Amino acid sequence: ISGYDCGGQGEPCDPQRRPYFRSGRSSTRGQISKIVSTAASYNDPIPGAQQSFADVPPTQPFWVYIERLYLHGAISGYDCGGQGEPCDPQRRPYFRPGNTTTRGQVSKIVANTFFPGCNP
Repeated sequence: ISGYDCGGQGEPCDPQRRPYFRSGRSSTRGQISKIVSTAASYNDPIPGAQQSFADVPPTQPFWVYIERLYLHGAISGYDCGGQGEPCDPQRRPYFRPGNTTTRGQVSKIVANTFFPGCNP
């Protein structure tokens, strides 16, 4: 986790120019994917054109982390066809990387990553 550069509104830089963590802020599903994938040391090579989710193209900033979690079975996404989420020709699910995560979602991703096959 690298944090946010200092110098933003209300976040002055100290002499070492240390970043801010913003511990009180919520996280998106994409951000959680990066945190968990990195913590699990997932470094699997992902083909540059691979796209498992309709809303996570290779240009999406968290794409590689999301693809790695998907490869390991830690995430599955939401079926296409919902409101505002039409099915593409491959009928790929949606991941909703910009949505805020719930504590339950984070728990499920962490459990699926570090305790695969566990059925609480």
